[in-house]
Amino acid sequence: MSPAPSQRARRLKYDDKNTSKLRPAELGDVPQMSALFSSVFRSRSKPKTKALEAHMSEILFTHPNYTPENGSLVSVDETGALKTLLTIIPLTYRIGGETVIARLTCGFATTPDANPRAAAAVFLSTRPKSDNILFTDSGAPIGIAHFKAIGGIELQVQALRWYKMFRPLPALISFLRIKLFDRFARLISRGQLPDNSLAKNVTTADGYSVAEATPAVFAEYATRYLARYVVAPVYDEAYVTWAVNASAGDDGRGKLMLAQVRDKNGNVVGVFSVVGEMGGSAHILDLLYEDNAQGAVVDAALLALERSGFTYACSQARPEIIRSLSRYSRIWYRYFTGISATPAPPRSRRRWRAAGPITADWVEKAGHV
Repeated sequence: MSPAPSQRARRLKYDDKNTSKLRPAELGDVPQMSALFSSVFRSRSKPKTKALEAHMSEILFTHPNYTPENGSLVSVDETGALKTLLTIIPLTYRIGGETVIARLTCGFATTPDANPRAAAAVFLSTRPKSDNILFTDSGAPIGIAHFKAIGGIELQVQALRWYKMFRPLPALISFLRIKLFDRFARLISRGQLPDNSLAKNVTTADGYSVAEATPAVFAEYATRYLARYVVAPVYDEAYVTWAVNASAGDDGRGKLMLAQVRDKNGNVVGVFSVVGEMGGSAHILDLLYEDNAQGAVVDAALLALERSGFTYACSQARPEIIRSLSRYSRIWYRYFTGISATPAPPRSRRRWRAAGPITADWVEKAGHV
């Protein structure tokens, strides 16, 4: 469980020779956090300042689980200038029958003149206590080294993502456009954002249909399908509603869409969530299903995305789903780092019994934070 606020406050007090101070991030830090994030991760393709600040304010400080003690961290000098930043979103996870807070680290950045000891102190302060989890799947080599230094386990899986082409030529153009945009932002656009809706009346040849799902329905069935896993996120209506509301914006972010898959008798047998990206691609975040319905749910989800006009779909690679995906043509496959004070999470990851989008992808795709 998380340490008491007083214990964490004592642990966060850190003063080096340059009087850098490590503390929980505050809402008033957002302008500096946004500027540092842009300078490190978007140096060529600067995002709109006001839009990025608004998104960071919402996603980092309004989550239902947020408290200063389990949120993002910053280090500042004696003038209040921000030197180091670690963005964190506190998610609810289940380990066996116990519910814990899992802190998703989304981005780590420092200024060129930041004291290295201050950066190290950021990671030392996040070392899990008791049954907490700290994880990321988007760490750079230096960040992964920091994780390992505090007991992190590096897990390299078969692939980071799988890709399914619906329209090969437009998909290739969109893929290249996104890659080139970061280098030549003034010359190339990211393309257009797809409509935030799924095609209606989509039914597979086997009679499985797809329809939009409410946050309540999505949370109910996602929780049911995740029950088979030892480690999994905990979804409820409040969290899913927050995720949908936080995903969309006027700065080019796609809205999180929720869908349900029904069999020919009208029974829900699967759910999935997806975010439309610039250029017409669809990033699947959750793809969950009832026992013995995996293939049918995969078929229905991909058909719905193709009918909705997306050029291609992609998602994280889960070994259990590879067999269903391998039935398709025009599909190919392309690190997860986590630490815990207890053995269950690492053990479950090695045995592929950890489930859900345990990833920073949602944050990256929804708002590039």
